Amino acid sequence: MSEESTAGPRRRRWLWVAVPAVLALGITAASLSVYFAERAQSQSQQVLGDAGSADRVDVLFYVQKLDPVSQTLSAQVSIDPKGRLADSDGNPAKDITVHLAAFKGDTLTFKAAKFPTVNDVQVPLSDGVITDYPFDSYKVDFAFYAESAGDTAPVAVTFASGDTFFALNPRDSKTTDGVFTFSADAGRTAGMFAFAVFIMLFMWCLSVAAVIAATFAIAGRHGLLWPSMSFMGALLFALVPLRNAVPGGPPIGSVIDFAAFFIAEALISLSLICTVVIGYRVELRKRAEAAA
Repeated sequence: MSEESTAGPRRRRWLWVAVPAVLALGITAASLSVYFAERAQSQSQQVLGDAGSADRVDVLFYVQKLDPVSQTLSAQVSIDPKGRLADSDGNPAKDITVHLAAFKGDTLTFKAAKFPTVNDVQVPLSDGVITDYPFDSYKVDFAFYAESAGDTAPVAVTFASGDTFFALNPRDSKTTDGVFTFSADAGRTAGMFAFAVFIMLFMWCLSVAAVIAATFAIAGRHGLLWPSMSFMGALLFALVPLRNAVPGGPPIGSVIDFAAFFIAEALISLSLICTVVIGYRVELRKRAEAAA
């Protein structure tokens, strides 16, 4: 056999190896780029408010968790006084009081000449429905007002979030009569959203597999085909823990249920029932024919 005749099959074998390897590397690189983008966003801080004033109160606002079930946002708040509002050690020169639009920690007092403590606050969500999962989004309204010895003090907010389930984007910041306000839009992170959508697609694929197995058993008149029935029965009960494994713990009746889970359970149940009923009739007919 000549070298030219063997070069063609050898080149094709290299292509069968190289093309999947390049595709796998490309998909992995794209997935990791999304991860690094989300990682950079989660570690970033945004400074809002009157950051140009020399004499101001810097409010450090760190989001710990956004809870759609209780409709609250939990955060830690501290201050860093600047200019004449701080003493030589960086502590408040006079007592500083910060008022927030919150139902827990709405009034925080920081004593003069003492290191500012870290306080836990809870802010109510102003918009959003958890049953929209995984397409749910929320809105949070913030308001800050600071005073030192009875005088209004300019406020600058350093906003950061450590919630791995939601990405928060502040917007519409303004100051009116010393009250600094802004809003933040919260949506599911790309990783969490992708996982939830993958689970929905996976449920659909499993239900289609059950329909195919039922069609094979029924159309082929195979009778009670036990491997197919065992497969569908296992799928029927495996989808429940799979659905409960989605991150965020959405309640029953969410979009993920009506778009995938309920439909998948119905298709698998009907496939199993039809396979058993029609297969039983086929078995009876076969026995009757054998007896005759």
